Amino acid sequence: MNEYSSQKMTLVMERMMIDEQSVESALHWMAEKVGTLAKAIADRKYLEDYKKVKLSILIQEAPAGTVSAREAWATSHKDYQELLEGLRTAVEQEAELKHMFTIAEARIEVWRTLQANNRAGVV
Repeated sequence: MNEYSSQKMTLVMERMMIDEQSVESALHWMAEKVGTLAKAIADRKYLEDYKKVKLSILIQEAPAGTVSAREAWATSHKDYQELLEGLRTAVEQEAELKHMFTIAEARIEVWRTLQANNRAGVV
């Protein structure tokens, strides 16, 4: 890394305000939210599995007709549509939490890199 790049990186890091307190904050947040993330993952997986069960139930309840007609009736059923909305929400919640964890991890990694560079006299 040349001197210009090093100075630019230092300025970027100063703007990001990555210090021990923000790292501790990120770690604390992660510890608090790990249960929430686990529940979001479990909810999404449950709904994905239950979607198949619900579809089967609705196909069984469908009016007599061809397999294709019964499946079309089941997939257009209000209960199935509501389940899909719930699945959408579960996927959204899981994705948001995973991205927030990624951001917290990145903040910690940047801080670790800065600390290593400081110790090595690079920055």
